[in-house]
Amino acid sequence: MADVRAVLPEPCIIPSVRNVTRALLVLIVLALAVLLPLVLSGSAELWQAQNSPSYLEAAHHYQAAAQRLPWRTDLYELAGHEYYYAKEYLLADAAYQKAFHRHELTSDGWVAWGDVNYLRNDPKQATEIWEQGLAQPNPSEKLYSRLAQIYQEEKEYTQAAEYLQRYVSHHPEDASARYRLGLLLTLSDPATSISELISASQLDPDFDPAVQTLRSTLNLASLNASPSERLVITGRGLGLVGEWELALAAFQESAKADENNAEAWAWLAEANQQTVEENRIEQVHETAKEYLDRALSLNPNSSVVHTLRGLYFQRIGNNRDALTEFQAAATLQPDDPALYVSIGESHSKLGDLIRALEAYQYAANLVPEDAGYWRLLAQFCGQNNVNIENVGIPAAQRVVVIAGETADALDLLGWLLSLDSRNVEAERTLLHALELDSQNLSAHFHLAMLYLQTDQPALAQDHLVQARDLGSREAQAVLDQYFP
Repeated sequence: MADVRAVLPEPCIIPSVRNVTRALLVLIVLALAVLLPLVLSGSAELWQAQNSPSYLEAAHHYQAAAQRLPWRTDLYELAGHEYYYAKEYLLADAAYQKAFHRHELTSDGWVAWGDVNYLRNDPKQATEIWEQGLAQPNPSEKLYSRLAQIYQEEKEYTQAAEYLQRYVSHHPEDASARYRLGLLLTLSDPATSISELISASQLDPDFDPAVQTLRSTLNLASLNASPSERLVITGRGLGLVGEWELALAAFQESAKADENNAEAWAWLAEANQQTVEENRIEQVHETAKEYLDRALSLNPNSSVVHTLRGLYFQRIGNNRDALTEFQAAATLQPDDPALYVSIGESHSKLGDLIRALEAYQYAANLVPEDAGYWRLLAQFCGQNNVNIENVGIPAAQRVVVIAGETADALDLLGWLLSLDSRNVEAERTLLHALELDSQNLSAHFHLAMLYLQTDQPALAQDHLVQARDLGSREAQAVLDQYFP
C-alpha cells in the first residue's frame, strides 16, 4: 500500500495562506489609518465650506476638501464659484481649469469660467471658453447672450445678432434681450428689427419712447431708394436713442455705399466724436475734421453739414467758427429753431448777450406752441441775469400755459420770480411745485436760496439738506459755506 503521506500537502502551505491574509489585513488597517483621517478631514472641510461666513473662506474649504477627497472632483467647480463671488478671478480661473481637466464642468460652470476671464479683461479667452461650452451636451442658454454681448463689443454685429436670436428663441419674455436684438437688426434686417422692437415695448413700456423713434426712423428709411441714404437715416435714428456705436457702423456703411454722400461723411465725423475714448480725443478730432472738410467739399449747401461742423467747432472751443457754421446752416434752413438756439449759445460764449437773447427769442417765436424753446429762453435769462422781468418771466409763464402746472414748469417760474425779487409770488410758486413733486431737487434748491435771500436760515438749511440728499452738489457747497 502506498504511503498516504506522499499525497498530502506540505504542512507549510496552510500557515502561508494565513500569513498572506494577515498581511493583507495589516495593509488594510494601515491604509485606513492613512486614509481615514484624510476622509474625515475632507468631510470637515466640506462642512466648513457649506457653512462659511464669506465666499473666500468657502472657496478655500472647497479647495481643501477636493484635495482630500479625490473622488469628489465636482468640488473644484464649487470652489471656482465661491472665488468668483469673492471677485478673486485669477483663483476662480485656476479652480475652473482643474474642474475642466477632470471633466467636471457643468453647463453653468462653462458660463462662469468664461465670465471670470471676461472680468479679467481677457475677452478673447472668454469667447473661446463660451464657444467651447456651446459644444458640450445640454449647454446653458446664458452662453448665447454672453456671446452676443461680446461680439457686439467687438463690433461683429451680424454674429452678435445670430447669438442673440438663439437666446431670444429660448427666452421670448426677455424684453431687454429683444430690444437689443431689434437694435442689432436695424443694420441688416429692418423688418425683423421693427418686430422685435415692438415686442420689447409690449413686454416693457419703458422701451416705448425709443422704440417709437426707431420705428419711425426705419419706416422713413424704407421709403428711400438709395442704400446710402437709408443708412444715414437709420444711423441718425440710432443716435437719437443714444446708440452711437451702432450709428457709427451705419454711417461707415453709408459712406462705403456712396463715397459722394456728404451727409454720410458729416455724420460719420459726429459718430466718431460721440464714441471717442478719453485717450484718443485728439486723434478723433483730427479725423473728424478731415471727414467734415470732405463733406463740405462734396456739398457746401447742406445745412446738415454746416450744423455738424458747428458742433465740431463748439466742442473744441472755437466759438467764432461755430457761430459762422450755425449761421450758414440757418441761412439754408431758416425755419429750424434748434439752429437759432445754437447761434444764441455761440453768441453767449463770445460775450454778446444781446444777440444771444435775440437768437433765443427768435427760436421760441418760430414754434410758439413748443414749451421747450420758451424754457430755453427763460433759462438763458435766468442764468445770465438778462431781461428777467420783461423776457424771462413771461417766457416761464408761457411754459406753464403750454405744459400745464407741472413741478418743473412751476420751479422754473418760481426761480425767475425770485431773481426778480418777487419773493411772495416766488415762494408760493415753488411751494406749489413741491406739492406736486416733493422730490424735485431743483425746487428745493431754489426755495432754499430764496429763504437765504429773505433771511430765513432755518428754512433754507432744511431745503438745502433735502436738495443735497437728492443729489445736488451745488446744495452741498452752499451748506458748507453757510452752515459749516
